[in-house]
Amino acid sequence: MRSSIIRVLESDHAVRVAMALTLFLGCFFIFVWAPHPWSWQGIDAYHELARSLARGEPFQTTDVPWGYAYYASILYRLFGERIWVPLVVQAALNALVPLLLYRLTAPLIGRRVATLAALITGVFSFNTIYASTQSSDTICTVLFLAGLMAFARGLRDGTLWPFAIAGVIFGLVPQFRPNLVLLPAVMAAGLVLVRRGQIRRPLAKAAVFSALVLALQLPWIVRNYQLTGMFLPTSTHGGVQLWYGTLQVGPYLESRAHNPRFHFESAALPYTSLWRRPIIVNAAYRQCVADSLAPTQLVYWTDRDRQRRRIDPAPGWNDRQPSTYVVPPQPNHSTLYFYFEQTVAGATGSPFTAPYEGAANPWVFFISDHHLGDLDAHDDELDVFDLVRLMQHVAWREPLRAADKLDLTTDGRIDEADINAVVNVLVPGPSTRPPARLEADTGGAALSLGDGSWIRVPRDFGGRQTDLELSLDGDIAPALVSRARTFTSLTAAPYSPHGPCLPAVEETINRPFYLTEPHMMQRYMALAMDNISRDPAGFAVASLYRGVRLFIVRGTADTATSQQFRWSTIVYAIGTLLSIAYFTVFVIGVGLSYRRRSPLLLYLVPIVYVPVTICFVLTNMRYTVTVQPLMFAFVAVAMAALLRLDEAPGRQAAPRSSA
Repeated sequence: MRSSIIRVLESDHAVRVAMALTLFLGCFFIFVWAPHPWSWQGIDAYHELARSLARGEPFQTTDVPWGYAYYASILYRLFGERIWVPLVVQAALNALVPLLLYRLTAPLIGRRVATLAALITGVFSFNTIYASTQSSDTICTVLFLAGLMAFARGLRDGTLWPFAIAGVIFGLVPQFRPNLVLLPAVMAAGLVLVRRGQIRRPLAKAAVFSALVLALQLPWIVRNYQLTGMFLPTSTHGGVQLWYGTLQVGPYLESRAHNPRFHFESAALPYTSLWRRPIIVNAAYRQCVADSLAPTQLVYWTDRDRQRRRIDPAPGWNDRQPSTYVVPPQPNHSTLYFYFEQTVAGATGSPFTAPYEGAANPWVFFISDHHLGDLDAHDDELDVFDLVRLMQHVAWREPLRAADKLDLTTDGRIDEADINAVVNVLVPGPSTRPPARLEADTGGAALSLGDGSWIRVPRDFGGRQTDLELSLDGDIAPALVSRARTFTSLTAAPYSPHGPCLPAVEETINRPFYLTEPHMMQRYMALAMDNISRDPAGFAVASLYRGVRLFIVRGTADTATSQQFRWSTIVYAIGTLLSIAYFTVFVIGVGLSYRRRSPLLLYLVPIVYVPVTICFVLTNMRYTVTVQPLMFAFVAVAMAALLRLDEAPGRQAAPRSSA
């Protein structure tokens, strides 16, 4: 049997067979059945992004890098919006992975073991699964291995041009998998520090490699800076990923969905942290007098400048698309008041305003980078912080700010009835809903709500939204922490379709992606830092756990934790067994390579790089598929040792000339 295996591994066709198997499995997963819960369109909205790019529209996000969307858009332009086309192309490109791995490793571990690694990759690569959905992983892996090949060629030959090719490729790689953005710097440093005595002019080669990486990255960085005013080498998605990682600690190690702090995602008050940027207000136009198309102006003032200023809508306003208003940047920690006004020449009576009563009942918006605190310095909004102060006052008789506004029952007393009034205003419900009950002790005050949920204010409440404790189950408590309403709206005329005409409806603030996404990134970062500060040791332990967990597929029947689909239980079980088995054999292969002082150990650098750079964020095995072929090389080393397939000394140097 051993001789038969050796004949297969020494065959000129073995790597081609591995490539054919990869292509066959990729097409099977595309057209017959895929062991994942996603459709062809995947989960990252690449289809819609590619469609817009194919129509000639600009790239409308900073949440994902541009690489895969542009790849798909080129194919859409050539072949129409046929989703299967980019999938088949990426399955074909993925078929190159066994060949690339063979070429990369044969000079280090010999022809037989490299062929074995290629065959293992052809059958078991998780990358082939992701080739059947619109995901950047497949293209990234092909580029990654091609870049490593060029870099390794430069190390062997001492020539400059392979490093130039590697620089171009690794300049593209982070636009498909952002967590690899720092890997070129590690490679360049290694080239200078480790190989300085073995190749000529290592510093010059590292400089060429680094310059081309930067040249490929620079247009994206400049574009992001022009749009957002921020340095964003990849995307804004890292903020939410870090926050998710900080939610998976302690008893919630396997699922952030069961951590009640998940409900702090939404802010307590409407605000933006981008205080150096203009504020973009959009609203749908309404013509309030027949046959008289009149512009609707935005009227605004701030707590720092009470003078009312008027802004005309941007050119092109009409009743078929939202009007756009640009409010100049406001100082940090400011409060913006605004309403819409339409004055029609010849019309009698007061101007039409939105909301009703205009200047006496404006919308309120906050400009501050104090993400988690009470931004309502002038008590314009009824919000969760007012509920907290009411609970503190009723429970411990603490002084109450804005008591006249918080006496919602208007009976001259501040008591539990006012607490219930706040709950009912912020989260309206049926009249039959049981009233909230307040219970307090020396440690805190807990409010039990009508649906069984609860919210608790610690006695040492620090003034942050995230200092609150709340239940995971129920709807009222999670809603209370992120609901607000202006006090003036409580007494203003309610909206009625038969009331005065509203000249503007469906208003939004900072809707453009280049304002929303950077703001949310900053909020997520603030939430993450807050979580880490509460349990730094627990976060460190969770990060170490995720560093290993990255390499293991682990599903669950919990619908809030893992995607559920037909045969998901079986698929997850197979994935778990296979990933544990291959990771175990990988570790054995690393040990054997270390004992032999094999140069293959150099490829541990990118393998270790992945968990080191992302173990602190939300992770799953998908983040390791780019380096999985390198891990299969170590698996092949272990299997070859077990089966005694290693080549005799002197036969390991030359890879086959064709594959």
